[in-house]
Amino acid sequence: MNHFDFNRHFKTYSSNKFFNEKSYAELLSDVTSLSSTFSHLNTIAIKIQSPYLAFVAILSCLKEKKLAVLLSHRESPSMIERLRSQIHFETIIEDHHIEMLLGTNNSQNVFPKINIDYPAVVLFSSGTTATPKGVALSFNNIYYSAKGFSEYFHQSENESSLINLPHHHVGGLMILWRAFFTGGKITTDLNSPIDFISLVPLQFKRMIEDYDKLQLLKKIRVILVGGAPLNQSLKDEARKNALILYETYGMSETTSLLMINGEVLPFREVELDDLGFFKVKGKTLALGYFQNNQFKPIPSDWYKTQDQGYKDDLGNFHFKQRADLIFISGGENINPFLIEEIVKENSLIKDAYLVPISDEKWGEMGVLLYETHLIDDLPFSELNNFLKTKLHPHVVPKFSFKTQLNLEGHLKAKRSELKIQARELYLKNIFSYDYFEVKDAPVIVFFHGFLGDKEDLKNISSSFGSQYSRLYIDLPGHGKTKIVNFNSSLDLFLKLSQFINLFSNNPIFYGYSMGGRIALHLALTFITPKFLILESAGLGLENKTEQIRRREDDFNQFSDLKQGELHEFLNRWYQNPIFKNFNEHPSYESEINYKSLHDFKEWRDSQNFLSAGCFPLIEENLEKLNFATFPLLYIYGENDFKYKNFAQRLLILETKIKVSIGAIIGSGHNPHKTHPLETTHLLTIALK
Repeated sequence: MNHFDFNRHFKTYSSNKFFNEKSYAELLSDVTSLSSTFSHLNTIAIKIQSPYLAFVAILSCLKEKKLAVLLSHRESPSMIERLRSQIHFETIIEDHHIEMLLGTNNSQNVFPKINIDYPAVVLFSSGTTATPKGVALSFNNIYYSAKGFSEYFHQSENESSLINLPHHHVGGLMILWRAFFTGGKITTDLNSPIDFISLVPLQFKRMIEDYDKLQLLKKIRVILVGGAPLNQSLKDEARKNALILYETYGMSETTSLLMINGEVLPFREVELDDLGFFKVKGKTLALGYFQNNQFKPIPSDWYKTQDQGYKDDLGNFHFKQRADLIFISGGENINPFLIEEIVKENSLIKDAYLVPISDEKWGEMGVLLYETHLIDDLPFSELNNFLKTKLHPHVVPKFSFKTQLNLEGHLKAKRSELKIQARELYLKNIFSYDYFEVKDAPVIVFFHGFLGDKEDLKNISSSFGSQYSRLYIDLPGHGKTKIVNFNSSLDLFLKLSQFINLFSNNPIFYGYSMGGRIALHLALTFITPKFLILESAGLGLENKTEQIRRREDDFNQFSDLKQGELHEFLNRWYQNPIFKNFNEHPSYESEINYKSLHDFKEWRDSQNFLSAGCFPLIEENLEKLNFATFPLLYIYGENDFKYKNFAQRLLILETKIKVSIGAIIGSGHNPHKTHPLETTHLLTIALK
């Protein structure tokens, strides 16, 4: 391409809508209004929230042959100074500057020929240096990136793209350009007709979990998912809902997308070197970097990335991992060096490391470990407020922990060991628990029931004395363990099993009611216990229809409930005949008063993952018990006929393991409350 004819382009698509209700003719008029103001400026930083106004500013820079430097509209003053040290810019243009100039058209609506092979746009990309480096893209890079995409998908002027990624990043920027080059439309309205949508896995997850948004997704022709690997559970959800996903791979240096579902797009080339690193070249490869106010060109031959992958038998490429320390969280590249350097600007911080831990919601999540010069801890809110003044909100660490960083035997902390430490601190932060340790003794893990907490089962375990270590956990949505830290049933059970493994990899499980379902599922799928004890626990529902109905019923039982009505709700709950002994117990009223203080919305939301309808069917569980290797004790109350039936199902089970049944005479659904001595006696005998 010798040049791109902007004048013909605007004339061809003059009446088409470009951005919401703004036409291409209006876009040209706005660019003309603004561009004359840019004529006396040099390098221009664009710090604009509106995607449309940002695009007007970029086109104005092109028209006046000015270099456009893209900044986030939320960038902090201190970070702007860091970026300015990479490429100097005197002028920062914001939304209100452009809004004042629109409509003051005082120059010709004519585009001169532009320099297609010179830097046109600079955007900042995380790298192995503390301060992000400026990636310089030419107009040629942008044109061929868009052209290759449009050829692959046959994108046309009649199609609409949703702009929902940040336009100061290459992914969002190219949504604008791809629509522009095809004469198509950009929309900000998710409810309008959409043909193309670009999502990071976190955005996709949120959409498929929202029924109305899921219905909108089903109408979209091309759903692009990128910015981080897509986990298998999301792929399964997409398949279940008949959604065709296009997984993407690309980077700032390649002007966004290189591959779609492992296929290399037109005008790009990809190879793997001997160590499995991606090498790329082609018309979309960036010109170079701005660092320390110097331009460093990227050679036009093969550019080696820090990403490793492999090629399958069909010739498609697959991303495997990043070899440098940069990690991706929620679609954002996170540079630990940069954040660590800024954290240490705080005079109270002695040392700091940011390490990623895997997370279903974010892909990877940054955890900050730090030491201070203080004897007491630096309050999290104080450190967080400091970081918010220095960093873009997306890269502020999700969790921060004061800890010991000078690990024994090392001159400096090893990041591999810090990851292990970060995971442990994170898990101990999101779970509320009590742990009573007896050196070298087996660990019993206690799982309370629905509407309970970690205090519920302590009355039956105190008699164990020095024989056992005891771990009591507030299950998610109960006690002080908040449900917000768990994203799905699988995520909940993975985190719960990892948390338990911090204390023992072969514990004894004691689970009551809902806690029994959890203990059984953990035992059959995640952790093999030394012994499994179930009290009044369901073994699973009979069929999928019952599962669906139960999930809806368990969630909807809190419909229209107000916090002030919780005491009355609990009284009705415990009038169920299976709780007869408990609702006549001397401690009943004090327990109801205590439970009434709980946020009932936590209980409600926990049922998305912990309802009986979320667990495997009974036949599946009984089949797995046939191959179990741990002994099982099932305790039930004599007057609890529903759970007596579960005990009888276990009695006729043909299994290699020892199954014992214990009936508590005179008890209903919760023997540990109404008959603690008898329950403890059964436990003591079983554990001997």
